[in-house]
Amino acid sequence: MQNKNKLWIDIRKLRQDRGWLQRETAKKLGVTRAYISSVENGRRGISMNMMLAIIRVFDVKYEDFLDKCN
Repeated sequence: MQNKNKLWIDIRKLRQDRGWLQRETAKKLGVTRAYISSVENGRRGISMNMMLAIIRVFDVKYEDFLDKCN
């Protein structure tokens, strides 16, 4: 069960749309590949700081996440 204080976004779709591997995505975000895997598999949510990093790295708008957040 996801922590209700965490955000969830479809990072798998974002990275696959760009043709990035989990390892590449993790490096760009400064986290481990295992962290990316756990987020993609729903075992872990993301913090607001991670959401902001994802927005920056993937060059997407904050508003794009509003309908994807729990």
